[in-house]
Amino acid sequence: MDFSAALELLRDGRRVARRSWIQPGKYVYLEPESVCVCPDGRSRPLAAHLRFVTADGTVQAGVQPSHAGLLADDWYDVDAPEEAGGGD
Repeated sequence: MDFSAALELLRDGRRVARRSWIQPGKYVYLEPESVCVCPDGRSRPLAAHLRFVTADGTVQAGVQPSHAGLLADDWYDVDAPEEAGGGD
């Protein structure tokens, strides 16, 4: 699927990944809007954003797909039963 379809899945709370990613276990998910406490002690809104989980389980916040990722058509739904393992 293309990134537009993947984005709809992200908005529905699903996880997506690309078939071209060599290391298994990587995926992207949408962190919904929330509230964070800033160093000044004030609570402020934290905008919804994409997060990337790496193969070793590290979470990277504020991820932005590359141009190649935006144009790719190899995105898939990690949570779909038939996609388990991300295999072809």
